[in-house]
Amino acid sequence: MHKAASDWVFKSFHEWRGDRTGLTILEIGSLNINGSVRDFLRPFSLEYVGIDVQDGPNVDVVASGHEYCHEGYFDVVVSCEVFEHTPLWKDIVSNAHCNLKWGGIFIATMAGEGRPPHSGVHGNAPFDWEHYANIGEWELRQALRKYFGKHETSYVGKDHHPDLRCWAIKEEPF
Repeated sequence: MHKAASDWVFKSFHEWRGDRTGLTILEIGSLNINGSVRDFLRPFSLEYVGIDVQDGPNVDVVASGHEYCHEGYFDVVVSCEVFEHTPLWKDIVSNAHCNLKWGGIFIATMAGEGRPPHSGVHGNAPFDWEHYANIGEWELRQALRKYFGKHETSYVGKDHHPDLRCWAIKEEPF
């Protein structure tokens, strides 16, 4: 993950966090290929669980982000640079909502439209067998709107390294 994306996650997390500590945090796509948010989120956690479909650095549990669920358990679900590597990214949005406690936050970064394809295994060009598709902002908004009342998206770096980012809060139903 590049620095601008991790800086944005850091800022979004701390704006939501306020003075909260002892958080339960789930990171979907935690394999450290080229950087991680784990080091700056973990100090605020009571429990930090990193999941990924492959084992490696920062992976606590080998599991799929669209299937791993501990309903209403986590304060924070974060997923960085994962959505472009799976056709099931909308299911990850749904599952993030399922995993969150009321008032919890989902934070995600992903490749926006126009970013060159890259591997989810090693960071260079993708293997022929890998899924890769950049995510559009309109489509992301629709997926967030389906599960989260309060959410925000931003598309940055349209000319260089296009990134799509979002945060969403799981609000209690009225």
